[in-house]
Amino acid sequence: MIDDPDPEKLEELAARIRQAETKAGLRPEEPREEPDGRKTASLGRIGSDFVATVVVCTLLGALADYELETKPWGLLIMLLAGFVTGVVNVWRALEGTQASGPLKKKE
Repeated sequence: MIDDPDPEKLEELAARIRQAETKAGLRPEEPREEPDGRKTASLGRIGSDFVATVVVCTLLGALADYELETKPWGLLIMLLAGFVTGVVNVWRALEGTQASGPLKKKE
């Protein structure tokens, strides 16, 4: 049977492994940056904007179908238009996050 390992020896081994990984360049020296609350909030806003755009366009298409008696064409066309508009809005919003931070305009 294998004896239970000594916690002190395990901790020492883990520290030596971390040191060797850092020295070899396998582990970044700085800890990873935790997500900023503002970035998370802006990404949540972008997602909710996308969903809202698709839902509103779909409802407008259903209303147009009801009024014009063109089922299902108004719904399908407006669903597609809402999806395309939502993707364009997400694309534009994320372009501002690449360099300097969430939703900042490029200069």
